[in-house]
Amino acid sequence: MDSRIDTKYLIIGNGIAGLSAAQEIYKRDEQGKVTIVSSEEYLTYYRVKLSHYISKNFDNNELMVKKEGWYKDKNIDIILGSIVENIDTDNNVVKLDDGRELRYEKLLLANGSRPFVPPVAGKYKKGVLALRTLKDLRYIKNYFEDCNSVTVIGGGLLGLEAAWAIKELGKKVNVVEFFPYLLPRQLDEELSNKFKYILEKKGLDFYLGAAAEEVLGEEKVEGLKIKDGPEIKTDAILFSAGIRSNIGIAEKTKIDVGRGIKVDNYLRTNIDNVFAAGDIAEVNSVTLGLWTAANEQGKIAGINMTGGSKEYKLPEPYTMLNIADTSLFSVGDVKDFDDVVEFNDDENAVYHKLFLRDKKIIGAALIGDISKMVKVKNAVNNNLDISQDLENGLGFKDIVGKF
Repeated sequence: MDSRIDTKYLIIGNGIAGLSAAQEIYKRDEQGKVTIVSSEEYLTYYRVKLSHYISKNFDNNELMVKKEGWYKDKNIDIILGSIVENIDTDNNVVKLDDGRELRYEKLLLANGSRPFVPPVAGKYKKGVLALRTLKDLRYIKNYFEDCNSVTVIGGGLLGLEAAWAIKELGKKVNVVEFFPYLLPRQLDEELSNKFKYILEKKGLDFYLGAAAEEVLGEEKVEGLKIKDGPEIKTDAILFSAGIRSNIGIAEKTKIDVGRGIKVDNYLRTNIDNVFAAGDIAEVNSVTLGLWTAANEQGKIAGINMTGGSKEYKLPEPYTMLNIADTSLFSVGDVKDFDDVVEFNDDENAVYHKLFLRDKKIIGAALIGDISKMVKVKNAVNNNLDISQDLENGLGFKDIVGKF
């Protein structure tokens, strides 16, 4: 094994940001050698699908974005299962834990994030879990085989997806959420309560406005104590309480770091030939932690690493969720509004709402029937003024029908 490797483009991290960057680099510089280093032992996979696969039997290849042959065809070298120990930005050298040194011309940091597990007493007991990697998924599926009851801490998108997948395994599932209602970024309290009711009817149990205080049990999980609340009997606890950027990679370097690695609108760090993309990148004080954003950032980083000058613009956030035979779509601002236009159909569990400010559409949420989501999304992105429709007394269906 060569202890020194020279490469033109070095990418640390093989999530979707790293892969999309490599793909873009190849399009623009076919002769430029690309090397990707990952601490994981797998090729790039669909991380966003992991929670769905809790309840499925699957082969790892089903989750891969590209097969091994694709990398060979594009002359992209992959180094898997290796940890970066040191980055020397003065000499353009990265040192790996096996002693190898990689010399680069351009460097992309795309090594993502890790799950955030809050400081709960007893969190190191067996059966306290977090899902971020394919390796995690395999371990969790195996552990759940001997569990009757599982508690998910976190009522956000990934927490609810995981909770429903665990329910499909036939387990009793509790969801503990610190906020007073589910999906606070995607729904207002009224819609959230309607969505919660749908999920409760399908068998999920919720503890809202609740903080986990202590994991109970001797060596392994036997229960969870809620602060100022009950003790929940449970055989496992799955944390889904957000993520933190893997900024440790930039320690002892000259790269500027905040919550993530700070980049400009071209995804360049303060070091000329070093870029960052994906969950690790902090753009305009924001780290997004979204698959779609990581994919787009990777593409733009790849373009700019090969001499381009493409700017990254923070996207208008939108969300899709499909669990318990119910679809949900949310876009824009559902917090800072002064009026709403809504449609409710309790019998069919269909709830639609447009959120307005100064009679302009700033956000929207659709539960049950999301067939109009593209039109609604465009209306939000364009900040559509519907003052005339409101004056004419039009309701939700008529207004959306005109989009």
